[in-house]
Amino acid sequence: MKSLCWLLIALATLAFAVGAILAFAGRTFMLEPPGYWRGAVGFLLFAIALRMMENRK
Repeated sequence: MKSLCWLLIALATLAFAVGAILAFAGRTFMLEPPGYWRGAVGFLLFAIALRMMENRK
């Protein structure tokens, strides 16, 4: 489960970086830059939800 959370965090970082690069370049690639940022927030929220559902022993 932790590896899935780290994967989601890495995807969020990648989505945010792509969105920032596209915003500064003034271009679009499949989505507008805010779409990438929304995706990054979604990945992070999903990772947080998974961590909160884990059973702590």
